[in-house]
Formats: sequence, structure tokens, C-alpha cells
Amino acid sequence: MVGSAPMPDPTSPPDERRARGPLHRARPLARHVLRRLRLLSEQLAARLRPGAATLHRRWRGRAAARQGRLRRRARQPLASLHELHPEVSRASRRELGLRTVPVSAIRGTAVEGPAQRGGDFRPLPRFRGANWLGRWQRILRAADRLEVLPPVDLVKFGDDYWVEDGHNRVAAALYVGQVAIDAMVTELRLPGMPHEPAPTGIAPLLTEGRSLRAAGQGRLSSTAEMPDAEIDLPSIHEGESPHHHAPRDETR
Repeated sequence: MVGSAPMPDPTSPPDERRARGPLHRARPLARHVLRRLRLLSEQLAARLRPGAATLHRRWRGRAAARQGRLRRRARQPLASLHELHPEVSRASRRELGLRTVPVSAIRGTAVEGPAQRGGDFRPLPRFRGANWLGRWQRILRAADRLEVLPPVDLVKFGDDYWVEDGHNRVAAALYVGQVAIDAMVTELRLPGMPHEPAPTGIAPLLTEGRSLRAAGQGRLSSTAEMPDAEIDLPSIHEGESPHHHAPRDETR
């Protein structure tokens, strides 16, 4: 037929027939495109590498500074609600339910008795036995993997929160740089003090908790920000008191 492409000669060798095919003709173009993409990727990586290194150094610097602050806090006894506010013995209690509480708002312990924990919420060195060390390592690994830990038990007095159960989980939140922690909150209120509104639902709280739990060691969700300021004090279940004042076993 006039104008039609010539038919391959069936008597020609197979290699010669393949050389005349469109796939063979496209190979040089494909190789050229791959070379260009490789070159562009290398150039992009070279441009991004200094910035990534700078961000990594800044992150490590923040982590080191946080560890240093916590080591200094550990030298002082943990603040006690009952020592600072003895009037709470006359306060009424009201359950507020599950809340997502900023770690910076947790001031100390609500467990009465002699000081057994440092300002970093960990037991003082003389109370750190082998059982506590094992629990502590498990908590840190769980926090690093962003696992969902049981909520801690907090009491709220005024604008501050105090730990009844979950000291080691609060300590872990501090050490990994966690912004907030899930807690079952009980309000303590004296006559004339303002009080929290009644709980309206649990779904928004759970959503917020999932978002903020992801904030740790520089890993932030879209709705959480890592604070630059020093945390003003103060966590899965392990024995809350390192000695014998534990409300319950925290390894659950």
C-alpha cells in the first residue's frame, strides 16, 4: 500500500528487528532523562544538607539544655501541695474527667509525706531501686514510640495541677520534651474560689490528646508547638511513690 510503513523482513535476524522497534529508539531519551533527574536530586540534596545539619544541631542543643535544666531541678525536693497550701484539707473535690493538661502547669505532688522525689518528678537517688529503674526504662521507650499511656491522676487547685498518681509518667514527659499529658483531673475548691465549668463531652478532649501526645523530641503535630521557655516544674502506671506511698501499681 502506498504511504504505509515498510513491514519488517521476517528473514532478518531477531536483533536487527528489535533495533528497528520504538522501544529501542526510546532508550537513549530515557537514559538522558534519568541522568538529568539524578543530577537534579544531587544538586537539591547539596542545597538542603547544610540546613538539615543546622536544624539537627539546634534540636540537639535544645534537648541538651532541657536535660541540664532537669538535672538542676532534680537536686531540689519536689513541691508539695499540702506543704504549700495546707488549707486544701478543707477543700471540696469535684471530678472534671479526662483533660489534656500542659506539662508546664503541673507544679508538684499531691501525695502527703516526707519528700521522696526531686524537682524532675523522679525519685531521689536513694529511692531508685532496680524495680523503679526497669519501670523508668519501659516508660521512656513507650514515650519515645509515642505509645498511648494511661492518663495520670491530677488534682487542680487554682490554676495549678498536682500529681496524685503518675509521677514517673510526668517525669518522662519532661525528659522527652512532651508538651501536654492526658490526665483524669479532680478539682479542689475552697468556698469563694472560681470553679471549672462542668464537662461537656469527651470526644474533643480525646482528639486534642492524640495531637499533643505526638509532641516529643522535636516531633510535632500540626496543632502543637514546642515551647522554648523553661518548664516551670513539675509520668505506664508504676508505683507513684518510690518508697511506700504508692496509690497503685503504675506498670499497668
